[in-house]
Parts: sequence; C-alpha cells; structure tokens
Amino acid sequence: MRWPTLVLVATLLPSINLLGQSVRSDSLFIQRAKNRAIGVYERAIYRQEHVYEGNEYIPHDHRIKIHPFYPIDTLQRGTIAYNGTDYHNVPMLYDIVRDELSIQPPEGGYRIRIHTNKVSAFSIGPYQFVKIMGDSALGAPSGFYQLLHNGSVKVFVRRIKTIHEDISSGTYKADYIPQDRFFILKDGVYHPVKTKGSVLSVFADKGKELKKFIRANQLKFKDLQREEAISRVTQQYEELTHKL
Repeated sequence: MRWPTLVLVATLLPSINLLGQSVRSDSLFIQRAKNRAIGVYERAIYRQEHVYEGNEYIPHDHRIKIHPFYPIDTLQRGTIAYNGTDYHNVPMLYDIVRDELSIQPPEGGYRIRIHTNKVSAFSIGPYQFVKIMGDSALGAPSGFYQLLHNGSVKVFVRRIKTIHEDISSGTYKADYIPQDRFFILKDGVYHPVKTKGSVLSVFADKGKELKKFIRANQLKFKDLQREEAISRVTQQYEELTHKL
C-alpha cells in the first residue's frame, strides 16, 4: 500500500533538491552583490576623496612650545561642510593662528591644509564653527567663529592665538597669546562684547532686569568666566523678551 507514496517521494526528491539549491544559489548571489555594493559605498564614504584636497600643512616654528590649535593639539574627528557637501568622521586639527583646518587622509602620510574658501562650517569634537563673511557694516571680520548660543539672538567667539616674540635676551623666544573675541548677533548686526557694560548696552531694553540676573547669579566677565557670562545673559534676554 505504501509503494505509490514511496515512488512519488523518490521521484520528487531530485526536483526539490534542485529547487532548494537554486533558491540558495540565488540568495547567495544577491547577498554577495549586496555585500559588494555596501563595500564600495563604505570605501567611498571612508575615503571621501573630495575633501582631501589642498596643500601640505606646514607646521609652525618648532621653537614655539605652546601649540597653535583649538581646543587641543591632537587629531579629533568631526564634520566639515566642504563645497556644499557634509563630510563626516574626518580627523582634523583647527589652527587658530592661521584660521585654517588641517586634516589627516585615511592612508596617513602628511596632513593637508584644505581650501578655506570652500569650508562653510565644521564641528570638531563638541564644538561647532561657522564661517562669517563679515564687513565693516556687519561689525565682524571674516573668518571662522564658534557658535556658543544659537537662538534668535546668537553668541559667537572668534578663537585667536597671536605669536608673541622676544629676542631681548639675545636668543629667540616665542609663544602664542590667546585673544578670544566675542560677538552678539542681534537684529542683523554683530556687536563686539567683552565687559558687563558692553553686553548690557546690546540689551539696553532689558538692562534693569539683566543687572539683577547678573548679581543674583554672580556672573563675572573676566578671563575664563567671560564666555559663560555672555552666553547666560543672552539666554536670559531671550527669555525676558520671549524670543526663544
């Protein structure tokens, strides 16, 4: 009674095996093609050839022991908006003496000074920078500025180090002097600020309230405390005027 069933199974087994092999072969082909496509894409993204153009980055005078970079003198990964395209995970250094980026190609070798005129913005670590094309009417010179507060009223800082040389002792000595410059962008104008008075003059319509805020929070406008003070007063002004 079981012979017809056994014959049918024996007859169908080769076809089933062939069908299974065909399905597995097609799946394997598709997977291999997919892997190749992903590999090509990842290699292209990794290399990002278009951003790795420019001249060799020439280091500063080795006799100057203080580094010319911000915030540190080791490569950090970040994003560069270059010639209309965003390039991610790029190893870079920001030279604030020359106001230019130095990047490291994936294959190593010498670092590249990319074309500054093609960079519109970049981030390095947690710090965001934008290029401002300034003029005398706007109140800020052209260059890269770190964005400290991004609201309807914005706060920027121009990170600068200038070279201070001394040969009075008969031997060459030099170091870099940090000279951060702060700007508040309000109503389309960049206002240079440094002291409590200069910040309050920008926000004169809420001067009384902001003076109380500064006293209550013991904000200082000197040295390393200046950055936080300017940012917090700007944020408070937006809250007072409902401009958030």
